[in-house]
Amino acid sequence: MQTRDELRDPITPVSARALAAETPRTYPASIRTAAVIAAWLVPGGGHLLLGRFGRALLFFFTLVGSFVLGLSIEGRLFWPTVADPTSFMHYDLITVLWSFAQIGGGLCYVVSYALGFGLSARPEAATYEYANTFMILAGLLNYLVVIDAFDIASGRKR
Repeated sequence: MQTRDELRDPITPVSARALAAETPRTYPASIRTAAVIAAWLVPGGGHLLLGRFGRALLFFFTLVGSFVLGLSIEGRLFWPTVADPTSFMHYDLITVLWSFAQIGGGLCYVVSYALGFGLSARPEAATYEYANTFMILAGLLNYLVVIDAFDIASGRKR
């Protein structure tokens, strides 16, 4: 049974506190940009900058661990190579796609490349394909983490 007040005004007023809890926070453009760059460089870095510590730790340990595991079991770092200089498409498409995927790992890729880890391919190793899959997956998932950090910073997601 409804009271007279509920019959007169069926819409109950929403308190400012409840409305603020439902509305995600929007960060300034400089923080959004810094969060995206930090998220690409260090997996979880953008979430750490935005104050999402749990997600930051989860992404860091999962993605960096996956990349390091791939390197440790004979993975190879890819860089676009020239397939045939006389053809229209100079670069081998597979190495372009795989290098793009691995570059998504940010500093994991850059530091490994600079230190010379994973530059020599050993396709005869039993774990070669698994290792490359770990490293490629870590880079591609980090692209999704970058998008997630941007969505949180722009207020599209909590």
